Formats: sequence, structure tokens, C-alpha cells
Amino acid sequence: MTDDRNARIIRCEDLLEADVNGEIVALHIEKGQCYGMNGVASRVWALLAEPRSPAEICATLSGEYDVDEETCRADVDALLADLRAEGLVRPAEA
Repeated sequence: MTDDRNARIIRCEDLLEADVNGEIVALHIEKGQCYGMNGVASRVWALLAEPRSPAEICATLSGEYDVDEETCRADVDALLADLRAEGLVRPAEA
């Protein structure tokens, strides 16, 4: 997603969200789009309530899940790219 694994991002504020059986369902008001996130994506979403870098997210997930660094990095980068493409995350203010 980014060449700088330390660049911090944060989720956008213009979403309504609800926890449904441990997974996040979010509604983007302006777009009228609904997004469902599985358990791991929901955890990443929770982490993005505060500015975090992809490296920080992977460090947290590696401590919580049985995943190797390479797989975690690829999966987190793919998820963050999807979230960015949908306008759900943005660069954090410095």
C-alpha cells in the first residue's frame, strides 16, 4: 500500500458502525455504501481509531494471532489498500 511502513493512517470519521457478532458493519453516509468486515479486518479497524502505521498494525496483530510477518504484512497492506480505495482511511495529521 505504501513504501513507508511507518506512515500513519487513521480511519475516516464519516461512517456509522455497529458490531454484529464480533464483526464490524460500517455505513458510509455520503456514499450510501455498507461495508462488512471479518474478525481480523474489524480488529484492524479498531486499531485505526488512533493513528497507526502498517508496521504498528502488524506488530499488534502478530502478538494476537498466529501469523508470520510476511503474511501479516501482505494481508494488512491489501486491506489498507482496499480501505483507502473506498475512502475509509486517510493519512493521519502530523
